[in-house]
Amino acid sequence: MVGGVATFREQEVRFPFDQAAAEANRIERMRQLDVVRGVPLDEWTRPSRCTGWSVHDVVRHVVQMNEMMVGVVAATRAGERYERTRGFDPKTTPSVWLAEAPATEPEETLAAFERTTLAVIDAGDALGTDVLVGSPVGRQPWPRVVLHAVFDALVHERDVTEPLGRSAPATPVQVPVPAYTLLVAARVACAFGRELAVGIDLGKQALDISVRSATVAVEPAEQAGAVAADPLLLLDGLTGRVSLRDVLAAPDDVCAALGLLARSL
Repeated sequence: MVGGVATFREQEVRFPFDQAAAEANRIERMRQLDVVRGVPLDEWTRPSRCTGWSVHDVVRHVVQMNEMMVGVVAATRAGERYERTRGFDPKTTPSVWLAEAPATEPEETLAAFERTTLAVIDAGDALGTDVLVGSPVGRQPWPRVVLHAVFDALVHERDVTEPLGRSAPATPVQVPVPAYTLLVAARVACAFGRELAVGIDLGKQALDISVRSATVAVEPAEQAGAVAADPLLLLDGLTGRVSLRDVLAAPDDVCAALGLLARSL
């Protein structure tokens, strides 16, 4: 503890969705292949929701994140650390990597997206549930690293499709993804010394999210009394794409605590 505030390393986490990670990764990535293929290549020059990035830029970024996931698996199997994750800063590193990469035509990027997405589907099952791997929120069991990558890919999918009016609806298999994102938001809140307790109804599943001292939990709950939220709009709110208060009718202190995640992205 530092000044009474729990660091990520010191937090006790309760998150019973690890067993669903590989399936969510597989189904979500296959669905995403269809979504990206459905965006005409002549629309790839249009702006995305990411400031300064076109649709093409966002897909290139997802390809790079896919390559990183595959690299992490190979390094972990070899008992090594994947060096490209060292010093990774979600605020700056993606733009640096994109600027450093050779320019490609949309057709080339689409082919790379398809190839690396299939590789990441295989990667979801590649390591055991008890294997700890480095991630932007510290060392985590491999399934949570998988969910972190799916979260990133899903948000960036919407960065492409929302401005184009091509967004796909939420599906039940996506529930572990907003559940994991709420876990990250709760862990950030914990690191800032915030405490909270809220029930959120995602439609097919309600969740209890709580932070008490150094204990952070996201667990299945009864729907009665939970605050209803669209899971995809909730992702937009947690990542600062829209106001969290506009998509989550929770008390102000809860929204303020969970909203701290957007500052680090």
